[in-house]
Amino acid sequence: MNNADSAAQSVRTMYAERFATDLTDNRAEQQELSSQIERLRARLEQLRADETWLTGMQAALPGETAPPRPRRAPRTGEKPAEGDTSAGTPVPGPRPAGRAKARPSRARTGGKKATAPAAAPLHQLIRALMPLGEPRLVREVHADLTEAHPERGTSVQVVRNTLETLVKRGVVGKGIQKGTAMYTATEPVPSENENAPATD
Repeated sequence: MNNADSAAQSVRTMYAERFATDLTDNRAEQQELSSQIERLRARLEQLRADETWLTGMQAALPGETAPPRPRRAPRTGEKPAEGDTSAGTPVPGPRPAGRAKARPSRARTGGKKATAPAAAPLHQLIRALMPLGEPRLVREVHADLTEAHPERGTSVQVVRNTLETLVKRGVVGKGIQKGTAMYTATEPVPSENENAPATD
């Protein structure tokens, strides 16, 4: 009976430690996301204050009138109502017939490629930094991520949480060496053209 009680106590202790670690990681990620939201809100308020100040300064210039506040752009296929031009906004004259068709916007054609690296998911960035078959500590992966992508500002706890998710997906393996968790990439990083259709 003593051996059985001891084994049960050991199992309870193991699960208690695991749940405590997962709970700590969860709360750390919540805190990081909350901080990011607060920073974005503060930045938005600052931009609005700057807009008000700039509008007032522009209106104070001789011969200048305050520009109208930007309105929500109409949805695709939706035509603006007639007579909807804001008062005080100069109406452009008719264009020559040869220039009736507007040029495509540069921002529309190249915007996705410009923002793709910054918007990449965290698990993709972490996987790309892990050499195949080389065990890595969480702190090592975090250091590499901070050096390669300093703008992410991710904590060690969030990196550990992401690695655990990759372990569940089978992309990364996990082992214990001298009581420390080691993570090893088990699959190569997929290339950009891997899913492209083959052409003869």
